[in-house]
Amino acid sequence: MMSEDRLRWIRHIKQLREQHGVSIYDAERMAFGSEEWRRWTARQINSDEKCRKMALSHIDYHREKSLIGKEGEKLIIK
Repeated sequence: MMSEDRLRWIRHIKQLREQHGVSIYDAERMAFGSEEWRRWTARQINSDEKCRKMALSHIDYHREKSLIGKEGEKLIIK
């Protein structure tokens, strides 16, 4: 079962996509324009194993265009 925190992110991205007619990547980029969402996501990808796994998949898929990076073992929002 998905945690309420992960559902919060998914709902926010879905809402941005519907409002602006953009891709998932662009919706994520838009979400990271908010300092609140940047902090929230940084905390989640470093404390929740499933979120971390999704973030690492994002990095692998998007490579140099990734919105997330690594500093040692810590994941960061670029």
